[in-house]
Amino acid sequence: MCNIFVVVLLPLVAHAQAEDSIDQLANKLVNSFVARILKAAPLDDADLDDTTLAGMTAAAPSSLRSVSHSPFPLVNRMSAHRSPFPVPYSELPVPRSPFQVSNSRIAQAFNVPRSVSASATKLPYKEVSVGLVGYGLVGKELVRQIESKPPALGLAGLTVNVVAVSRSREMYLGSGAPNNANAGNGGVPADLTKFGEFMSTQPGRKVIVDCTADDTPPDFYAQWLSAGVDVVTPNKKLGSGPLARWEKTFDAARSTGTRFCYEASVGAGLPIITTLKDLLRTGDSVEKIEGIFSGTLSYLFNEGGGKDFSVVVADAADKGFTEPDPRDDLSGLDVQRKTVILARDCGLKVELDDVPVESLVPKPLQTWEPTEDEKKQGLSKVFIEKMKEYDGDMKKKMDEAEAAGEVLRYVGMVDVKNKKASVGLQRFPKNHPFAATQYADNIISYSTEWYTPRPLVVQGPGAGAAVTAGGVFADLIRAGRGSPPFDGQGGL
Repeated sequence: MCNIFVVVLLPLVAHAQAEDSIDQLANKLVNSFVARILKAAPLDDADLDDTTLAGMTAAAPSSLRSVSHSPFPLVNRMSAHRSPFPVPYSELPVPRSPFQVSNSRIAQAFNVPRSVSASATKLPYKEVSVGLVGYGLVGKELVRQIESKPPALGLAGLTVNVVAVSRSREMYLGSGAPNNANAGNGGVPADLTKFGEFMSTQPGRKVIVDCTADDTPPDFYAQWLSAGVDVVTPNKKLGSGPLARWEKTFDAARSTGTRFCYEASVGAGLPIITTLKDLLRTGDSVEKIEGIFSGTLSYLFNEGGGKDFSVVVADAADKGFTEPDPRDDLSGLDVQRKTVILARDCGLKVELDDVPVESLVPKPLQTWEPTEDEKKQGLSKVFIEKMKEYDGDMKKKMDEAEAAGEVLRYVGMVDVKNKKASVGLQRFPKNHPFAATQYADNIISYSTEWYTPRPLVVQGPGAGAAVTAGGVFADLIRAGRGSPPFDGQGGL
């Protein structure tokens, strides 16, 4: 072996130009070395496949592994291509190889897969067929994001096609489904069973995205997953609905190797679910989770200092933060649902009714039913007017917090250690991260065995069509790549 190196090196050095770098010399050296080996040991034509020699492994012969200790920088960089993770080569970008060989036996000596070839300068793209259930603001924004072909798709090696759209009454199946749905052309009566059957026949990886806030589609998740179709959703109804349905859904995903992804069901595009999953995957012990999960309620308390509560609610309604009936926000139900999702992911087998919630709706107004005349005036406007006589109750709470150097925040809490969860107003010192939220921020803190005494905090906008669709899109890419399912309480 040493003699071969001497024979190759001397002619190279003798003829190298002054501007040749050490890297270039090394490249010539290795190419010449391999060429001489091939010339000395000719092989059958059937063995030639232009395999790229990249990603050498420890299985290579010791005499060849010693090349990784070469003083030449270019050769040393070969070892940097090794990945410590068992990721399929088809999912990794092909590294720029310092040299190539035209013989599979040499490649096998270096333990290089035959599938990695010199011609593989681009990733083999995987096809993902998507069916959308719900085509409102979030659904349309998701289609826009997909059609913009962001760099993430190229990096993930995916090509994504929306091949079906279902609205409440009609569904559109086949190529051009979003355009047909926009135009109302070629629709057939909506049937979620048939929708799932259609998706199960589509090419590549099949994914149904439920962009509704309705309780009906979650009844079909287990059926779709069992048929080999992944499910992605921002819909909170599965995660916070009946525990038996939740367990059935994850059982279906585990039994078929399909994926149920629901990052955007808590915090829209914020990495709340995936952060929790990563903590659990890596062996951390989560002790407590606290969060401001409602952009509407976050806005009310961030902007409400020194103002009557009804005035701040009216301002939020004018900005479009509240539901048509503000009680849907002030009741705390939305925060309660998100808290249940996180509690279940932490292993707590809780139903929605197991999580006590403090409503911000004055008690007399919780059961109030508007008259037909009041509905004509505008439900939100009439309700806010009725709230004014109860402004003193909230003002008292705010004044007491201010006197103590604290702020009021509406928080969902999962106490994993004591196996309980709750939702309601809490007071925090002004140097607490929750006191520093602005506008309509969502924020969540994870107190864990590793993140102590200061918790891990995630903060940012947790509502809006663009960020919600972005969170859904990220889950769609995870499902499309076939990311391994999280084998714990459920999900990715």
